[in-house]
Amino acid sequence: MIEYFERILRFKDLEVWDVRFTNEIYRVFIMDENRPPTMNDFPVDVQPLMDEDDLRKNLVTVRIYSEQSVKDEHIEYLAQFYKQLTDFLALAHCNVIVSFYTGNIDEALNDILIKNYNLRYDEIPLQKLMHFNQDIK
Repeated sequence: MIEYFERILRFKDLEVWDVRFTNEIYRVFIMDENRPPTMNDFPVDVQPLMDEDDLRKNLVTVRIYSEQSVKDEHIEYLAQFYKQLTDFLALAHCNVIVSFYTGNIDEALNDILIKNYNLRYDEIPLQKLMHFNQDIK
């Protein structure tokens, strides 16, 4: 069961959350890719089961990072968590793709911020952290 969760960042096209279980923290990135998906966006094992009719107008990716491999007993709770945050989407028009990663969650945050915004977390101006939305674009 989820013990605690906290939103770390909220941009126009990215939200970052920390979800804590007793001894585990998962960092959840929800990104609006602002583009239609391609077959290559889906896991290789799912692609043969799909056709072009399964591709929708927009792609939202959910990336879940943890220091250790995700525990089986946490997967259902993590799924409920990210689904509550994405259920407002017009899901008939959006593909939501979830991926799990193992690694340093702070490095993952900085890697995604550098790739998408050309800045590190510690470079976000303090005045942006005083507002509901931290968009810098």
